[in-house]
Amino acid sequence: FEVYKTVTEKMKEPAIVYEAENVWKTVAVISGAEAVFSSSLHVRIMAFIYLKPRVTWCPRTGSKHDNFINLWDAPNMRVCGEVNTTWSILNQYWGETPGITQEETEIYYKKTVVKYMESFRKWGGLLDLFNKIEKVE
Repeated sequence: FEVYKTVTEKMKEPAIVYEAENVWKTVAVISGAEAVFSSSLHVRIMAFIYLKPRVTWCPRTGSKHDNFINLWDAPNMRVCGEVNTTWSILNQYWGETPGITQEETEIYYKKTVVKYMESFRKWGGLLDLFNKIEKVE
């Protein structure tokens, strides 16, 4: 958690370094956040689901983070960053002409749900347990 503490020391606004390892508490914090900074793929996914501005500190190519981001996230938000690139990534959400809007994030979130359910229906059918799942539009 040291890298997070280093970043918050440089911030002008109050920030939380959340060290608890309870998944439901973590999801609750993400759902109420204005923006989410993390090195965790699971936190990135939760921030995406809650349509939060998000910065993920991860290797730029070949990581599981990068794979998720490139497969599911909005095209102009497809980036892993380092701590020193945090503000340039976050500025894509705010400012006079944001490069990504919450509406665009919502569009990609909805597309992700459809793709996920199609995949779930396809592979779940192999177990013959999920044949009655309703189609998501």
